[in-house]
Amino acid sequence: MKMKTDSTTIRVMTYNIHHGEGMDGHINLDRIAALIHSANVDLVGLQEVDRNADRSHNLDMIKILARLTSMHWAFGKNLELRNGDYGNGILTRFPIVHQENLYYKMVKSSERRGLLQVVIDVNNQEIVFMNTHIDHHLDNAESILNVKQIRASANAYEGKPVIISGDFNEIPESRMIEEMELDFINASSAISQPVLTHRSTNPKTQIDYVFTSKDWTIRSIAVLYSLASDHLPLVAEISVDKM
Repeated sequence: MKMKTDSTTIRVMTYNIHHGEGMDGHINLDRIAALIHSANVDLVGLQEVDRNADRSHNLDMIKILARLTSMHWAFGKNLELRNGDYGNGILTRFPIVHQENLYYKMVKSSERRGLLQVVIDVNNQEIVFMNTHIDHHLDNAESILNVKQIRASANAYEGKPVIISGDFNEIPESRMIEEMELDFINASSAISQPVLTHRSTNPKTQIDYVFTSKDWTIRSIAVLYSLASDHLPLVAEISVDKM
């Protein structure tokens, strides 16, 4: 029988960067990198990441952000743009030992979406980090199907601690989020006040989340103020017992 030795604490950020375009209409990766650095995070799930696309000055955003933050990176391509790609990105202070991108099964979606997954080595413990951006045109049938694919992906890692970040495009009271909470801990439940991450909706609401497998403990949750995107970054500090 393995004995419990200590715990691992990780700071996780989820951030829809709106292809680097801030509320001022300017594309600026330096301020996004500065925000990530100032938050002292270990893992970052980024959504709406462009690579070499005409609309965002042909910037390879994930590589630039990795260089500016001195982090490892992974990218999951979901769509092709003019002269470039579009999808989800991951930044991590820890080495990546495995990565893959799962395309969701589509029913009525207008855009192909995916679940980017990496296994990272955290002090000789393997931890799974997933990042996603769910289509906002979904009906319940497709959103629940997406949750089933997330659940199946998490189960495939055979008991490894799992963290899931993303823009789920659903409010906390939605059926999709309720379905996620059946299998995963919603980090936002650590505080009683509303967690508001999307400034463009009226009223402002939460559509960005960090979920974990049930072996994690949520230590804190915070939303950071920034004009670097139409979303606000959500940061969760979480810990898991190391076996």
